[in-house]
Amino acid sequence: MAVTPVSKLKPLYLIYGPEELLIERHIRRMRERIAEVADLDFNYQAFEGPQHEVSEIVAAANTLPFMSARRLVIVRDVDQMSTEAKEALITYAEDPAEHTCLMLVARRVAKNTRLYKAVERVGGVHEFAQLKRSEYPREVTRMFEDHGKKVDRDAAQALVDAVGRDLRTLSSEVDKLVAHAGAKKRLVKDDILEVVSETSPTSVFDFTDAIGSRDAEDALRLLARLVADGERVHGMHAMAVRHVRDLVATRSLLDRRESMSEMMSTLGKPDWIVRKLVGQAERFREEELTTALCDAAEWEAKMKTSRVEPRLAVERWIVSVCEGA
Repeated sequence: MAVTPVSKLKPLYLIYGPEELLIERHIRRMRERIAEVADLDFNYQAFEGPQHEVSEIVAAANTLPFMSARRLVIVRDVDQMSTEAKEALITYAEDPAEHTCLMLVARRVAKNTRLYKAVERVGGVHEFAQLKRSEYPREVTRMFEDHGKKVDRDAAQALVDAVGRDLRTLSSEVDKLVAHAGAKKRLVKDDILEVVSETSPTSVFDFTDAIGSRDAEDALRLLARLVADGERVHGMHAMAVRHVRDLVATRSLLDRRESMSEMMSTLGKPDWIVRKLVGQAERFREEELTTALCDAAEWEAKMKTSRVEPRLAVERWIVSVCEGA
């Protein structure tokens, strides 16, 4: 993809989606490009949208650059801002300052909203959607390329298989592998497995996250590994049911359009866990999750009365949750 010259950058951008690592990478690259023509010590400001007055944000965007050609202003969690604040941003979008790149960052933005359409008219909109299963090796390859290293697809896939499909975890492992590789420019599968063992302990949370991501194949694979490591099937079932209950609560809060801070308070969980739950709950309808809980109770009753082998019961329930069967 051709890189747009700094002089051609638009005054307003909206970037959104659940892949926070990709969003942060995009922001970092924008900072690097603006730094070509601006001293960011004096021409860069970042805001957490809900925690700042929108008038302060607009004033920052309208401020003239200091001895530079451009300013960069980042506003995160725009989707959590009040209706009045969003209206002020829409008004700003009608006549944005040409000397500023104002980047609005959000997790979820509907394409039919006035803010989305306002930015689209004068600026750029980019969605960082949840990666598909097949896309993670390609993303791992890009991570290595950012460090000046090359890997073949088998090596990238080996890393994904070993540590799972969480971009932050993958990025951390790539950093470790790059440090271990030293001056070596190309890494193959054996290089990956030398540092990251395929038999590394599997987390129960990887298992529940696979269910929340509706990935039956991964969930079943992780269940088998956990059982092989000595975990009890009944315990895995209980953890999975508890996770589905969290998803039911999160889905309900999403449907009520609660803010992130309200969801953190209601769920009693930290920001990063709530964001993960939101991303998973968005994959389900509320009735699918409530049905999953009812089905879990039925399968548990069958397990207790020895009417079905426990692991088979849990596996069938997992498939029904993930595939909507």
